[in-house]
Amino acid sequence: MGFVGNIDMAALTKREMGTRDFIWLAALGTAARGPAGLDDICRAIDVITLGQWLPVGELITASVDEMMRGGHLQAVNGLRTASSTELRLRLTGRGRETLSLLLAQPTARPSSVFGQVGLRMKLAFLDLVDGGERRAHLDSLIGLYEDDLNRRMSPGESCPARGNFGDLWRSHDIERMRRDIALLRSMAGMAGPGAGATRH
Repeated sequence: MGFVGNIDMAALTKREMGTRDFIWLAALGTAARGPAGLDDICRAIDVITLGQWLPVGELITASVDEMMRGGHLQAVNGLRTASSTELRLRLTGRGRETLSLLLAQPTARPSSVFGQVGLRMKLAFLDLVDGGERRAHLDSLIGLYEDDLNRRMSPGESCPARGNFGDLWRSHDIERMRRDIALLRSMAGMAGPGAGATRH
């Protein structure tokens, strides 16, 4: 994500989120909730993604260093974690803009692991933006889910190799996707333009 300032913003909103984007979103979102250290960011990633995805610590450290150099995060003077000399970081104005850009960035198909990581990351930090922006992000997620559901229900998705039990699990997956879409629609209804962000 260190390339945010170096590329066309329209290009960023067309490229699917990847590993570095998830780290940036977790770090910026965690720091937006209050001064955060590296341990807080790592814990946030693990908890939010339900352990499905956890990047190596060196990549998180390098990304946080990059965010600090780029002015997205800044050290809180004199504030250290209780257990160490680790710096505590807070979000800057530039970091808040980048957070909004990341929330707008497309994710992989919802049925994929990276799609699930992207969904969980976005939902975790959607309350940090205003109601209109939140609604737009939820509408985008709903569209991704609907496209994936239509693809999975197409005749081309049938496969004799899946067997009877595999077909039962596929039906279960499709029902779960329908419930997910219904929940996202409910969230979108609560996130209308008049709803303010709940936490900053």
